[in-house]
Amino acid sequence: MQRVLVTPSHVAKVAPERQAELSAAGVELVFPPMPRPSLTEEELLAVLPGCVAAIAMPDAYTARVLAACAPPLRLIARSGVGYDSIDLAAATERGVWVTTSVGSNHDAVADYTLGLILCLVRRLVETAVQTRRGTWQRVQGHDLRGMALGVIGTGRVGREVVARAQAFGMRILAYDVFPDPAWADARGVRYVALSALMADSDVITLHAPATVETQRLLNRATLARCKPGCYVVNTARGELIDEGALYEALESGQVAGAALDVFAQEPPVDRRLVDHPRVLPFSHSAGGTVEAHTRAAHMAIDEVLRVLGGERPRFPVNEVQAILRT
Repeated sequence: MQRVLVTPSHVAKVAPERQAELSAAGVELVFPPMPRPSLTEEELLAVLPGCVAAIAMPDAYTARVLAACAPPLRLIARSGVGYDSIDLAAATERGVWVTTSVGSNHDAVADYTLGLILCLVRRLVETAVQTRRGTWQRVQGHDLRGMALGVIGTGRVGREVVARAQAFGMRILAYDVFPDPAWADARGVRYVALSALMADSDVITLHAPATVETQRLLNRATLARCKPGCYVVNTARGELIDEGALYEALESGQVAGAALDVFAQEPPVDRRLVDHPRVLPFSHSAGGTVEAHTRAAHMAIDEVLRVLGGERPRFPVNEVQAILRT
């Protein structure tokens, strides 16, 4: 049997439905003895050797792990859309496909994002907390209609956020290094420079991937240009924000509030933002609906069956030469 390491718990829940296919393909799913949101480098080194594939969460697939496990490792299938915890260059060099469950959770993340915008602008969490404490007070927020929403990143999630925000009457500004003018024209969206988006947006929401170019995209310089009293929402990656700079902007009032589902370090060790009274902190949960997890799990299993059956994966993020996989 070909052993496949599985770290996401939601894959274990759907595995019985796929057992006949997996058995027919000679695939045995193995689960680590240390269930965690993600495995460290050392934990992977203890359980991954000998596996031909892995279905992964944001586990630490470093160059060291890949050097120790490939071959026989041929595939890392992310049950999710992010892959920044995988050393992509090392995987490619060693003939290991890396895939994602692209399209599995964009609705879930977009719904969550709109919910965070409502929580910030209408001060919903604050009202609920005060009411529970016995304070009967009508807390005033603002209308979404007429507000400018600045969307940074117009991929699947960003576009779904636009559709939801427009239903609330928000005006949309967008920034993307790869703009899509045809989509923007059809949706009534205006692409602008990042500096213009920061200056004109009442709410800024982040939906860009974590890359060298996007690291700390919101920093002291860009936050200094933002519209005073704006709100910041991040359901993408914590690395997109300079957390110290955001803390300073909150303290000065330049930023009125922030809703953060992701942090540079998770769980956060620096608690300045988590504990700030105008921050709504969450636990990287935007994509975590039952439906999204189920779709992602099935997509990852599908990729395992394809690659181990000698086929090309459907959603690769790297390109592997066939000679390296033999």
